[in-house]
Amino acid sequence: MLNLSELVRGGTLCLSKAGLVVGTTTSKAQIVAPNGAGVDFAIKGILYHVADGDNLVVLTGDVQTALYTNLYLVCINASNTITVVQGTEVLTADLASGKKVLAWPEATANTCPIGAIKIVATAAFTPGTTALGTGNTVTYYDLFAVPDAPLQA
Repeated sequence: MLNLSELVRGGTLCLSKAGLVVGTTTSKAQIVAPNGAGVDFAIKGILYHVADGDNLVVLTGDVQTALYTNLYLVCINASNTITVVQGTEVLTADLASGKKVLAWPEATANTCPIGAIKIVATAAFTPGTTALGTGNTVTYYDLFAVPDAPLQA
């Protein structure tokens, strides 16, 4: 585990809650920060800000298989471009029984992870097309950084 005091310079981390929720376009998510003023974040020690906004987060990746769970890591760069990294899907029954864990995806270079979205699919889920929550269980996470331990269930 890395302690921020061990960094020679910089640090990449989210400094405020993103408040990710489903967007008005239900296949997308929005940022509704609890402070009402957007999200502050740092990339390599330089501070940035993105304002709250609707439909800013578009999930991308391969179709998620029915009865599987997956994590989608929401990242932002210095130009306030938001990208999503799809994780590796795991059979939901294996998560529930403790046979498997759900690994966090790795952030892309020069981006800051600000949140994640977990999809427990009861039917095939197409990122960016399928409505969030329609027949699937969706959980939103606000992140300081990518957690160092996988999700157990």
